[in-house]
Amino acid sequence: MKLKAVFFDMGGTIDTHTYDRQEGIRATVQIRDLLARVGIETPLSDDQLYDLVTRGQAAYREWREQNLVELPPEQVWREFVLKDEPPQPGQLNPVAEDLAYTVDTRYYQRSMRPEIPAVLKVLKEMGLKLGIISNIQSRGQVPDDLERYGIESYFHPIVLSCEYGRRKPDPAIFHHAARLAGLPSGACAHIGDRISRDILGARRAGFAAVLQIRHAFKEYTEPEEPKPDVVLESIEELLKELCRCTDDSEA
Repeated sequence: MKLKAVFFDMGGTIDTHTYDRQEGIRATVQIRDLLARVGIETPLSDDQLYDLVTRGQAAYREWREQNLVELPPEQVWREFVLKDEPPQPGQLNPVAEDLAYTVDTRYYQRSMRPEIPAVLKVLKEMGLKLGIISNIQSRGQVPDDLERYGIESYFHPIVLSCEYGRRKPDPAIFHHAARLAGLPSGACAHIGDRISRDILGARRAGFAAVLQIRHAFKEYTEPEEPKPDVVLESIEELLKELCRCTDDSEA
């Protein structure tokens, strides 16, 4: 079957990111202000509050990796971050998205891979549909960063785990993206940086081509299986590999 669409992961693929504790602590001032807005005051220092948030996020990360479910931010903060003194159900609703957005945009420093715009232009000229499948808590981070990078017009559909409710590597989110594009999974390729999320999920969903892009930032040890069709050092290499994959699919 001829390849008709390419779906990109966001973090680690469209952009790269790093982590800086001191920047996170500075962002925690905003976390404190958001909590105070709904009547939650904390005696913790900025360092202590930062550690509380990161521990809660780590606990949630472990839970969601087992369940492949993306919970609403209000539930994440109530049941994981602030679990020792949980707010009342619904108390965090007015600020929950802002809390998730602050962590997603301030606890990590993100920048677009510089070769991305030129590659997207060529892919569009090849007649390929382009989309995004991203595991993310905040509804705003991916759209805002795409706009900041000046590439938002290239992508449709954009599928976010926080909106769909399931996370990669659940094949359901890949099938959902393909349906939104009006295509069978066998006409789609996926490129991402994580074996455990991108490669495994796209394989399970029956995507025609599954490619990995190297990303230096690692939060945890990745499995060695399943193997991608190819490992890219640069997004620029994607053009050649997609042509090869297309030739293979038509053979």
